[in-house]
Amino acid sequence: MPRWNKERNQMTILSILMSNNPFSYILGFGLFGMILGVDLWFKSVTESFQKTDKPKQPKTAQEYVERGYELMNEIPPLQQNKNVQHQANCKNAQKSFQKAISLDSKIALGYQGRGMSLICQKNIIDGKKSLHHAKSLYLQQGKKQEAKNIDLILKYTKN
Repeated sequence: MPRWNKERNQMTILSILMSNNPFSYILGFGLFGMILGVDLWFKSVTESFQKTDKPKQPKTAQEYVERGYELMNEIPPLQQNKNVQHQANCKNAQKSFQKAISLDSKIALGYQGRGMSLICQKNIIDGKKSLHHAKSLYLQQGKKQEAKNIDLILKYTKN
């Protein structure tokens, strides 16, 4: 018997069963769906615990800048001292920005990130110096909008 005939016969049998007792048919598929759903949920949960995804080590100045912004924007877990955790993230981000600057001294985004991370750590004076340097680099590179954005950051940063 060809494969398609076998499947057609199974469909016929299922339709007869459904027409004889649709209530049991619906409950059977509901139970099957629930079992399948629970199984898929457990697989996704266990996979998330098994992932040991290490972030790749940055190599270029741009990658260090991107990593720094990722670190700075990490949302601290729900705890009492969110501010302390956020400042620790900013300190780690500052190291990444500093590495980017050491690789490329003309990377304005690195100076901007370093300034923001210093301000985040309550080191306002050094943060503003770094932001001013980023602004001058942006102006040298002809990026006037980014320089205006730095002006806004400086304007609303409290001493």
